[in-house]
Amino acid sequence: MEQRHRCKGISLLAIVIVTLLIPTQATSENSVFYVESMHVEDAQAGKKTIELDDDGNIYASFGNTLYKFDAMGNILSEQTFAAEILATSISPDSTRLALTIRGSSTGEDSTFILSSGDLSTLVSSSATSSNAHLLDWSENGASIFTNGPEQGLIQLGRDALEIDRTYSGNHSSSLVCFDESYATGHILTIDQDGLILLWNITTEDVVLEFQLVTTIHDCQISAFEDSFAVSTAENGIRKWTFEGSELKPIEINHVVSFDNPIEPNTMIVHTEAPTPKIIVYDTINEVSVQEVALFHQFDDHVLLFDNSGVLEGIYTNSNAMHIVVYSDHVERVGMGESGTDTDGDGIPDSLDTDDDGDGIEDNWDLNCQDIGISCELLPDEAYIRAIDMLMNQTHLVMKQSFTLNKEQSANIRDLSRLSLDNDVRLTESEAQLFAESICSNMNELEVLESLSSVISIGNASIDAEEMTCKVEEGMVFTPASDRLSQIRYSISAVYALSPNQNLDQISLTVNNHRFPSTGSLTELSEQHPMSITISGESVVLQRYVPWHIQEDQVSFTLELIPDEDDEISPQQILNSPVFIGFILLGILCVGFAIQWIYNQYSNSEYDISLDDDDIDEEWSNLDEDDIEVDTREPEMDQEVSPPPLRTTQQKERPKSKRVRVEKKQLNEAEILLNEASSEVVRKRRARRTAEQPIRTKRRKLSDSPPSETATRKRRVVKKEQDHDQEMDDTLKRFVSDSPKE
Repeated sequence: MEQRHRCKGISLLAIVIVTLLIPTQATSENSVFYVESMHVEDAQAGKKTIELDDDGNIYASFGNTLYKFDAMGNILSEQTFAAEILATSISPDSTRLALTIRGSSTGEDSTFILSSGDLSTLVSSSATSSNAHLLDWSENGASIFTNGPEQGLIQLGRDALEIDRTYSGNHSSSLVCFDESYATGHILTIDQDGLILLWNITTEDVVLEFQLVTTIHDCQISAFEDSFAVSTAENGIRKWTFEGSELKPIEINHVVSFDNPIEPNTMIVHTEAPTPKIIVYDTINEVSVQEVALFHQFDDHVLLFDNSGVLEGIYTNSNAMHIVVYSDHVERVGMGESGTDTDGDGIPDSLDTDDDGDGIEDNWDLNCQDIGISCELLPDEAYIRAIDMLMNQTHLVMKQSFTLNKEQSANIRDLSRLSLDNDVRLTESEAQLFAESICSNMNELEVLESLSSVISIGNASIDAEEMTCKVEEGMVFTPASDRLSQIRYSISAVYALSPNQNLDQISLTVNNHRFPSTGSLTELSEQHPMSITISGESVVLQRYVPWHIQEDQVSFTLELIPDEDDEISPQQILNSPVFIGFILLGILCVGFAIQWIYNQYSNSEYDISLDDDDIDEEWSNLDEDDIEVDTREPEMDQEVSPPPLRTTQQKERPKSKRVRVEKKQLNEAEILLNEASSEVVRKRRARRTAEQPIRTKRRKLSDSPPSETATRKRRVVKKEQDHDQEMDDTLKRFVSDSPKE
């Protein structure tokens, strides 16, 4: 990987000099942040690598294609190979590029050395056979190292790619990592089984051998070349001297790779859990001195350092087919040039892509109110920088919202979609990961102190408490095809007021300022003009917009919302229990009234039964003459038992089909019919009375046996329907069906 070669080119003397001149850092100095990403069109899936030469040109491979880009992201040249590219490495003088590809059969070339200028092939070889995923140049650039066909390490000459040496030893599996140090003449090799071998380059003998029963990710010989370290999955970074004595480990887990930068007593660590980070770690004080939070996954990266050994940039690839750049500053084309500058960002309108500073590029800034001003000069208040001051008697929250342009927003969404899973749907957690990276790359204490210096509120002092970041819009559930929606994010600073303030008629002044730039993503967003709003639970809302850079400060006199005793708001009335009770009581009254009206309406109607027979009164309508009763008395010498009573099995009463008929005005025929019907006399029902009781004869006993007389049984005769009644019903139906006069 490229970051190692940039460090190893420094001699031991230079490292000692730097150690004496530069004090060891003990506090975090975050300064690197996301700057841009370049999408590679038609890039193939598969293994991805990235390298950087001294001129700033980028060499990136995606699948089986190698690309060369300039610093602006323009493709200078490209070359496609027969198989997937597994590893790349740039020579110390940046004139050659070595790479290995995945081989499919014996005899095919799998190792190549290309010209870094036009990517033409200088030499190729099949020495590695296949699947050589490790590749590195020697310090003098005369040879390259790569893992062998099956196990161990091989050294190839640069000119012909012939095998010079082989370091196999007791390795029985593929190598995980290796490192070499020509100053002390040692090579370190570690395989997948955890076997660690330290070789003497001159004698090609193993001087140290032992095995670790753990998963190993990376290994490195120290900058002072007197010890080596390996990163493990669960036990941090463990270190040993060349004699085999174990040193104090570094308690950082989930380390994917690490390196020793120019700055002494530090280590560059790449971790993946819980979130991707590049950490500059102080090995003496055992603290992190710099952290760069990344919001996307990547396979390879390149680290850039300034002359003093401080990390100043990172180049990575991504699984979203982007080349991603992190830096400590943003290059602005046209900064400081003369000319009309509408938004006051230091770039004249002739070179500025966003003249009015609302975050909408001029070529997209087309929709605005027609007031005689061009849209590209009329800022959209919904997208300009906004400062919202939320206040109460004890705290002040200063929330600042910024907008990213369309291109940056689309690229960030592409990177975030695959940051936590392979689902292209943007979730809330992926958006929050991006928001957290914004805050993590800034020095929170410095930002809070800087912002507090521009706020003046009465005679109160403000004490910084915390800073939070959030994505307001433009990310969650945004379709992958959307290239126009803009991301709007916010940074909130929370302060405590001391002493507690009576906000009524207090003066609040805010100075015009640019958000602190160190490690801040806000450098990608327009910052002028802006709007400012003052509000709170008991504070009357006040707003000032637009606030241009030419105005040094704005002042507000706070006004309190009247107390509840002086004025009752409509919202308070709606929330009152008395009001809610009246509403419920009114609903009940209306319900009772509707029920009463319905009952009255129902009582004013009558039903017509379509049943012709009244089954319930069959027995009551029978005449006495139709009932036969056995009146014989049994003989005295015989036991007479009463006849068993027969229970009448009534027929199942059919359900009545009723038709509701409203009252109507009777015509003359109906009146005559009703009068005639009232004169119909129903026949008297047969009833038993005390005047004519049923009697039975008492018979004497005789010697002769009684004759067997057939027992008379009751017989029920159903009377036929009265003919008059039938005529009456027929007449009624006829009259009711006749049309009204």
